[in-house]
Amino acid sequence: MTSEDAERKALLEQIAVSDTATLKRLAALLANDRQSIADSGSGYLGHLGAVADSDVRGLANAERSYGNSWKRRGGVDTFNMLARKWDRVEKRLATTIPASAGTSGASPYDIFEHIAADTKIDGFIDDVRDLRRYLMLAEAEIAARKDAHVEDSGRGYLDQLQAIADRDVANIEEKERAYGSSWKRRGGIGAFMMLARKFDRIEQRVSKEIAATADSPGAQRHNLFQHIVADTRAEGLLDDIQDLRRYLMLVEAEMAARGAIEIGTARDNRG
Repeated sequence: MTSEDAERKALLEQIAVSDTATLKRLAALLANDRQSIADSGSGYLGHLGAVADSDVRGLANAERSYGNSWKRRGGVDTFNMLARKWDRVEKRLATTIPASAGTSGASPYDIFEHIAADTKIDGFIDDVRDLRRYLMLAEAEIAARKDAHVEDSGRGYLDQLQAIADRDVANIEEKERAYGSSWKRRGGIGAFMMLARKFDRIEQRVSKEIAATADSPGAQRHNLFQHIVADTRAEGLLDDIQDLRRYLMLVEAEMAARGAIEIGTARDNRG
């Protein structure tokens, strides 16, 4: 058996034990491996700052209406909010939207097509934004706790949002110089696959109970805050959270560059 045959055999064995959702994603990718004719090239880079600013502004406005209710029930409920948003995104993308006189339709798991096909004010793009912003809130809360040496930052997380947004934009621009627009080379389905892999990594990590040691704190199952602090790996849970959030930023920036959506919502732009 050649090395190529051995590699092929190993890949097929991995596919054989994959769950149904993963197999459906792979099938959709194989059926639709094409570059969108509406691709913006590198045009999305010009929209990253606006996406980041809309997130900071939108979260600040939401805090004035709802306070810090998003974290009131702790790290377990915070992860569950993320999971519910992810489930909404994935459930929506598993569907086919037929083309009509008003829309172009959407293939299963093509996140670009699904965003373009949903023209409602509170449409699919809002779920993408909400997931991204919950991820930002989680990192901001951990950063605020670390800076103030407290167990709960109160409203302190708000002071971290702009710095996180700025780092996200800088990181994406740096990676663009190294990798170009490879993140969308396989179209909307390939872009979704990257999102799915990142969320799967997050879910897998927080599903474990971590025992405390002399060197590091433990983490309760599904307690997102505890797991971020307890993860001492070189590329840990916080890295996965940042990567997922940045891919979600790229998606909105790309769709804005294509002219399919306007960045942010009416709520974001309230004074």
